[in-house]
Amino acid sequence: MSVFVLAQFQIHDPSGYAKYVEIATPIFMREGVKVLANDEAPQPITPGQKTDKVVLLEFRDHDHYKHFFTQPDYIEAAKHRDAASTITAMQFKRFEGFPG
Repeated sequence: MSVFVLAQFQIHDPSGYAKYVEIATPIFMREGVKVLANDEAPQPITPGQKTDKVVLLEFRDHDHYKHFFTQPDYIEAAKHRDAASTITAMQFKRFEGFPG
């Protein structure tokens, strides 16, 4: 069953975040992670919410999700992300519908 990650970013160092994207993009591609949404101008619905970027990722299953985030090269790339932004993220499963 697919696993999704929704990440929201407040970016305080655009060039540092761009370095993360440069390094991480080939890793996402190599590992078969689907980027379902990537918006650098999201429109908050919640009053007072400040978000510069949102990303929605899809992983094949929970093992794929765990594998990706333990890759040494991704861990190194994420250091650029963390230095350049504040991230709020959550992992969740695909909705399978109502029974019956």
